[in-house]
Amino acid sequence: MKKEPLFIAFSTQKGGVGKSTFTVLVASYLHYLKGMNVAVMDCDYPQCSVNDMRKREIRQLETNLHYQSKAITLFESLGKQTYPIVCSKPEEAISKAREFLASEPNDYDVVFFDLPGTINNDGVISTFMSMDYVFVPMAPSRMSMESTLSFIVPVNELLAERKDLSLKAIHLFWNRVDGRVKKEWLEHYGNIIRQFNLPLMQTVIPQSVRYDKEQSIEGSDAVFLSTIFPADRALLRGSNLDLLVDEILEIIHFKPQS
Repeated sequence: MKKEPLFIAFSTQKGGVGKSTFTVLVASYLHYLKGMNVAVMDCDYPQCSVNDMRKREIRQLETNLHYQSKAITLFESLGKQTYPIVCSKPEEAISKAREFLASEPNDYDVVFFDLPGTINNDGVISTFMSMDYVFVPMAPSRMSMESTLSFIVPVNELLAERKDLSLKAIHLFWNRVDGRVKKEWLEHYGNIIRQFNLPLMQTVIPQSVRYDKEQSIEGSDAVFLSTIFPADRALLRGSNLDLLVDEILEIIHFKPQS
């Protein structure tokens, strides 16, 4: 009998806060560094930005010997290839995921769903509610918080009333926090969030250009954001990505192999 993977999404009502970025970063971290088997459902239809990133990276590999060699070394050491990315309309994502999993010879630990930036129709909401866990990146601003809470609070109240839903919990975390944001402001926002009985994660992700650092076309720069490689270990320092992953693993009660 096949293993049932967890369905996880990074989702937010506020665009540009990092849902696709964290989908890629955490999927790559778990698949390449933690020994887990991961798949991604790219539901940001029709852009399918995660799938487009994979295609772009493959084209770059064809002409860049440095990244070719790096990829060969990585996959030989892992004994497996890149994680699959399946493009789907959001309302079809669950059925497409089930079809994909049934057709695969391998078991998967986690399937990540990259949902559209705006959850504005029944199909997207149904997919959202079919997750096991949802993690919500949120910038420390009034606009971002109001946009997030306007949707998440009613969903969280529904979770408290309905015990038959797949969705176990929604966890918020601060993203793109720069040095100008005072600690007392984060505490103030955090108190407001907790008044709505919403879990706020301990990890705070700093504002950093490394979160946009993809592989270069001709160079040999270290890579942070990639569907083919894990975040470079040197760039991990100070990013708090490793802390975020550890906290996520604790929340979902998963102990990886490594």
